[in-house]
Amino acid sequence: MASNVKIMVVDDTITYRQIMSKVVEMVPGTELVTSAASGRAALMKIPSTKPDLIFLDVMMPDLDGIQTLRLIKQDFPNIHVVMVSGIDKEMAQATLDSLAAGALTFVAKPQGGAMEESLKQLVEALTPLVDLVREMVYGETKETLRVTAPLKPVLSPDKGVGRAIDLILIGISTGGPNALNALFGSIKSKFPCPVLIVQHMPPMFTASLAERLDQISPMSIKEAQEGDRLHPGEVYIAPGGIHMTINKAAGGFRIALNDGPPVNHCKPAVDVLFESVAGLDGVHALSVVMTGMGRDGTEGVKLLKQRGTYCLIQDQATSVVWGMPGSVSEAGIADEVLPLEKIGDRLVQLANQYR
Repeated sequence: MASNVKIMVVDDTITYRQIMSKVVEMVPGTELVTSAASGRAALMKIPSTKPDLIFLDVMMPDLDGIQTLRLIKQDFPNIHVVMVSGIDKEMAQATLDSLAAGALTFVAKPQGGAMEESLKQLVEALTPLVDLVREMVYGETKETLRVTAPLKPVLSPDKGVGRAIDLILIGISTGGPNALNALFGSIKSKFPCPVLIVQHMPPMFTASLAERLDQISPMSIKEAQEGDRLHPGEVYIAPGGIHMTINKAAGGFRIALNDGPPVNHCKPAVDVLFESVAGLDGVHALSVVMTGMGRDGTEGVKLLKQRGTYCLIQDQATSVVWGMPGSVSEAGIADEVLPLEKIGDRLVQLANQYR
């Protein structure tokens, strides 16, 4: 029998404590051990309740979520923390700070509308996170997260990409903001082609992420907008809550945003971007799949491979979650597997081949 993941809920608002407590009770394999109305109260309760996972409100009076998180990581480094955030620019900035401070990931608070549907969506979002923490804490893997021993990819660094790359496509999810920060912080020159990124995030958050990455990169990094014309050396991040696709335009490419249904429970979805590029004749892309839960990106890579696309994935050791890249590996369609710290240099090398 699988071990229950012991959970603490921390929020200064009683309504949200009740909502999150109800959600936790709806997630299979969990045990709500306690709740707390403040960061200080949470820190006092941890020794006696011994939670495996804490859902921590980002914005609280006195000791806010980030301060509380830092103290948790200092005194109880083995406890995993998921931030619970509202959706506005201030919350987005604070949430990105919390990810940099050691939070596993974040979920958005239910925002009005039909509460029953909001709770259902939150349960769907939290269930794989709980399974992930169970694996980390107890070494037990649920079927939904299990990735078989990865098929050994064909490592072909000497073969290269065949011809000049028109587009670099990156798909990423859990652990993504920190991984992207490390990736673009390591790249010291502009790419000779555009870069497109799908990072699973809600609205507001992707704009804040783009602003942060833009500050550390020699390339221009922005949240994509409808009709944007793609330029070499510029990076476009799909807006939260909407799919991003690419169309051919006179002498180049333009972005088209698509408000269709979620794909792989994700919006934006990596597969939507990858499949749109796979449908363009004569376009040579480089696909990159990095840390993240689930399988988003695998079907898109399969289609891109039919067009001769080279696929690079992040390795298991440096991924927060090896779901997305592991799925590509399991499908046998990864050309190269690299640790995070080597991806930047390799992308520069591949992007500049045949130019």
